[in-house]
Amino acid sequence: MTDKAHPSQKNATTTGMKGKGFYNKNSATQQATIAYVYPWLHEAVGNLPMPTNGSPLRFIDYGCSEGANSMQIMAQLTEATRQHGTNPVQAIHSDLPSNDYSTLLDAIGNRTQPPYTDPTVFGGIVGGSMFNQLLPPGSVHLATSFNATVFLSERPLERLPDYVMPNGPSLSTESGSISAKDKEVCEKQAAHDLETFLKARANELEPGGKLLLQTVGRNEHVSTADGIVNLFNLSLLDHVADGSISQDTYERYYHPVYIRSLEQLTAPVKPESGSLSHLFTIDKAECYETPVPFVEQYKQDNDASAYARQMVNFYRAFTEAPLKAALSHLPNTTELLDSIYTRGERRVREAPHLYDFHFISVAMLLTRTERG
Repeated sequence: MTDKAHPSQKNATTTGMKGKGFYNKNSATQQATIAYVYPWLHEAVGNLPMPTNGSPLRFIDYGCSEGANSMQIMAQLTEATRQHGTNPVQAIHSDLPSNDYSTLLDAIGNRTQPPYTDPTVFGGIVGGSMFNQLLPPGSVHLATSFNATVFLSERPLERLPDYVMPNGPSLSTESGSISAKDKEVCEKQAAHDLETFLKARANELEPGGKLLLQTVGRNEHVSTADGIVNLFNLSLLDHVADGSISQDTYERYYHPVYIRSLEQLTAPVKPESGSLSHLFTIDKAECYETPVPFVEQYKQDNDASAYARQMVNFYRAFTEAPLKAALSHLPNTTELLDSIYTRGERRVREAPHLYDFHFISVAMLLTRTERG
């Protein structure tokens, strides 16, 4: 069942999140989406087929980035494990080879942060593409991935002429567009990527093992991309207008993500009709919205400058790497990047109401079947 491997780094659509502590510092919003499903993690561990011979439980988190959120996930899984037994825990964090693992390496090696302050928890790192099988068959008890599978495995189009993201602009945005043909191509790529990810996890999980998959999502009214992606697009167009970026460069760069609905997330494993329904059963699935810390703070203090800075740093943490690659042929790339994100801050300070932001997630908890 093993498919052709994806090159882990050569063709990846990003080199990872912005490192040197930047993503850890600016990912409280993502942490809120993860904390919402902590009860799912505890339920999942409680329903695992626990080893009876004292052998370890192996957990892995895909898309760990710098590790602050990933370690909290592992801490929750360890806490849940201790409610059911004393098995050692092997906690594995995985991301691309180019990811900044320095915080994780320190925490694991020096046991400076939970869960690694527990001597029965043993940490490790596996670098590679989440679209590949990265661990031996049937060796994983529980796998997680949060906010990572929104990234496409490859760019399905050479260019997007009139918007910066494959889903296209929100209904409330008057600027930007994407053709029906281009949208279909990107949707098919996203569907293929999701199936590839799920097949890889099915290979790694033991029968009865669990997969909790959450990603950036949309509902019938709003998408997580609304507001911030429109802001990002307009900031880029400001630099096209002043000649800092050519129209050709703008069109060739687009942020390589796809925002899914809950229906799209669950489609491959939907009973009877899903192409992978023989590999997984759905324990639960939900589309949900979580409060955004910097939005809530702005409601309290009305500090537009702080709000603008926090919003832009939030999306800079995950957009900078692909944008930097797209602009690498231009002189003074670092200064140009700073200018683009600074322009975003100015736009928000001047008119915060134009960039309304909601964080929508779609998530599902799956069980690996005995067959397939």
